[in-house]
Amino acid sequence: MNDLFTYGVYLGFDREVVKDAIHDVFEKISTKSKTLEEITNIKFYLFRSLKNRLYDIQRGNKNQIGLEGIVAEDSKSFQINVNIEDHFIEEEERIEIKKEIEEMLNSLTDKQREIIYLRYVQEYDYKQISELLDINIHSCRKLVSKAISTLRKKYGVMVLLLLIH
Repeated sequence: MNDLFTYGVYLGFDREVVKDAIHDVFEKISTKSKTLEEITNIKFYLFRSLKNRLYDIQRGNKNQIGLEGIVAEDSKSFQINVNIEDHFIEEEERIEIKKEIEEMLNSLTDKQREIIYLRYVQEYDYKQISELLDINIHSCRKLVSKAISTLRKKYGVMVLLLLIH
């Protein structure tokens, strides 16, 4: 559940909206038990359902209050706030590494940040990511490759060490 909440916040949605959307997803699952029989990967299903629900809520808000001031679905900023466990390194090093990682990730486009998060933090395969982002597998692989290439050009070997963790 924390992963779902984090993903929703990273997509740029308000914390309370994300909580409501998670509740809606679980309510839907509880009322449609037949749906569960068809699910092969529950984590993937939850992530996709949450993203769809959040965008449904966003579209509903656009209809209620007008289009001005609402960020377009495709331009929603995907933000990652990296958390590194304190027991792995001392506090000063942790803060420095966090700044470096955030700086690296902020050098990517929103879509590249999202795809790196899904691939290396959530450990989804390319097929799952392509379905979640509604792109073909080739485009998914190309986007990951381009993101890693961009990071490697700017930051060198350090990127590979962070992705392998």
